[in-house]
Amino acid sequence: MAIIGTIRKHAGLAVALIGIAIIGFVIQDAFGGRGQSAPPVAVIDGESISYDLFSMQVDQLTDQYIQSQGGNVSLTDADREQIRNIAWQRMLSDLLMNDACTEVGLLVSPEELNDMYYGKFISPILYQYFTNPQTGQYDRQQVMNIINNFNQLSAQDQSTLAELERIVKTERLKEKYFYLASKSYYVPKGLAALQSTQQATSVNARYVSLPYSSVSDAEVELTKADYQKFYNENKYMFKQNKSRDIAYVVFDVTPTPQDMADITKEVNELYAEFQQEDNIPDFVNAVTSGDRFDSLYRNKSEIFQGWDSLFSVEPGTFFAPRRMGQTYQMAKLMDVQMRPDSMYIHHIFLSYTEAGSQSGRNKSQSRQLADSLLNVINANPDQFGDLAVRFSEDPTAQQSRGELGWMLDGTLMSNLNKAALATPAGKATMAEAPNGFHILYIAQKTKPVKKVLAAVVTIPIEPSTATAKSVYTRANQLMADCHGDVARMDSAARKIGMRVRQNSATELASSLPGVASAREVIRWAFNEDTEEGSVASQVFEMENRYVIAGLRNINEDEYTPLERAMQMPQITNRVKQEKKFHILAQKINAASSLEAAAQENKAKVDTALALRIGSYPMLNRSYEPKVVGAMCGTAQGRLSQAVQGNSGAYRFIIDNIAAPEATPAELVQITNSMEQQFMQNASNMILSALEKAAVIEDNRGFYF
Repeated sequence: MAIIGTIRKHAGLAVALIGIAIIGFVIQDAFGGRGQSAPPVAVIDGESISYDLFSMQVDQLTDQYIQSQGGNVSLTDADREQIRNIAWQRMLSDLLMNDACTEVGLLVSPEELNDMYYGKFISPILYQYFTNPQTGQYDRQQVMNIINNFNQLSAQDQSTLAELERIVKTERLKEKYFYLASKSYYVPKGLAALQSTQQATSVNARYVSLPYSSVSDAEVELTKADYQKFYNENKYMFKQNKSRDIAYVVFDVTPTPQDMADITKEVNELYAEFQQEDNIPDFVNAVTSGDRFDSLYRNKSEIFQGWDSLFSVEPGTFFAPRRMGQTYQMAKLMDVQMRPDSMYIHHIFLSYTEAGSQSGRNKSQSRQLADSLLNVINANPDQFGDLAVRFSEDPTAQQSRGELGWMLDGTLMSNLNKAALATPAGKATMAEAPNGFHILYIAQKTKPVKKVLAAVVTIPIEPSTATAKSVYTRANQLMADCHGDVARMDSAARKIGMRVRQNSATELASSLPGVASAREVIRWAFNEDTEEGSVASQVFEMENRYVIAGLRNINEDEYTPLERAMQMPQITNRVKQEKKFHILAQKINAASSLEAAAQENKAKVDTALALRIGSYPMLNRSYEPKVVGAMCGTAQGRLSQAVQGNSGAYRFIIDNIAAPEATPAELVQITNSMEQQFMQNASNMILSALEKAAVIEDNRGFYF
């Protein structure tokens, strides 16, 4: 059926992301008994997720992503990592939500499901698949026809519809659970009044600030006790995921001047052959790595990047090789035509017994029928839909009445596309294919535009084998010079003019800065046999680069250890800032008035007007939320003690407080706003809470 084909066509990665992936919600029963011979990918609250099951979900998402990209896409390591992460979030959230819904007794009844398909409350998910394109209205009759004929569908179509039903039920269950949770939220009048007061209250203040830069670093001596105090008071800053600190050296394999000379010579020789070649498509297919001859006619917006000049020359023109990125490209303009970009086509397919048809017609009989139908349609095109339903062997015809819709030039089979182009709008034509006869009625065509057929030969600029071997030898020598000790890597790398990089990586990361495909390095770093301080005994080979890697630190603790935190420059700066604040606070607090504080410290008294909590709090061009918060919470006329800011120590006095009382209508508005904000965030908060409460054993790093 056409509608089912549409569902499959559009079931791309974006659809899979609905509600952080909603297909496969009912998976609890599938978890048991699969892949028992292998360690589970994860154990979530006692439920095991086998590798086979997780891999199946990853494969499904991969197929959907490739389909959503038009079926012609090469996945990068980053794409694969993203897909695996989505599959993980899907299975995790589905299992947790399934348990949560079961615990509170939520379900979707058959009557409720029917109502979502063709009742009053249609599922938003179904709208995108069953909306009539002519009317823009949801087609309940079409849905009923599909459901009533479910047993007559192919196994693939039945599976597609079953998957869609699970999506609809899943979303409905989640809606119920989130709605139930959101309605448990209540905003007391006192809380709304406090929120109103905080939003409406503004203060005018005078202040004196002493910047941290006024205290030299030499005046500040840091001790372990200083670090310990900061560490204890800011423990949240040191929370960490399980990670590894990896030191690595990257050897890029790039073409040498000799390589470039050899490539240029080869390209020029190919261009000479190109100009003498009679069979251009075969030549392109033979010499271009990975790219086939493109037989499509393309307009200016579709043409190969950088080849706009094809539209200003005559057919048969050659373009000499030129450097384009990391390739050389040459081209020949094969043909120029005025063609429509799209055609609105109706279609009837007639096969015959010799091609496997069950119609009972032989090839001659099918041809005669096709000729007869063609004459009838050209005489009265309005009959096309009825004839398609009656005669067409296209499995979508019963639902679509033979209507293919707008088809891009070049998307039909070559001979069908050629026949459609040659037929004027409002007329039908017939084209023969190996499997039968195709009757095409061309209802409309877009305005013809200039299109070109071009042959483009692409030659990659790559280093030679000799160059790659030379770079590998250097990398291998560096590895040997480290003697397995990461502490020796810096000095060994400097001797050969190389730089050691360092980065922290989590277990499932796939890249490091400067190395897009670093999965094998990270797997090595997380291997239980890899010791802290060691250097890998292998040279890691990636695309056009070699990598030497060492493991500096293993970070398994929930919090970064104090000793390691003391080595972090940003922490040292913060601790130093704390010490400087206490020095400045003693100076600024010693004065009896704001004016005296300014005079004694060679500062000035500044003024800040209409400060509010929640506004962007800037003082002296510095972001100072803590200081502004203190100002908004201080009584009028009171001289404060020193307050620590981001740029220095502040002392202030409040000259005026404006605190208008909220009206009953404003309190209602604030209450509604707070409730609405909670409802908008409820789903994320619920999923986060369920995940935090669950006992999760994540073993993905073992497999990927």
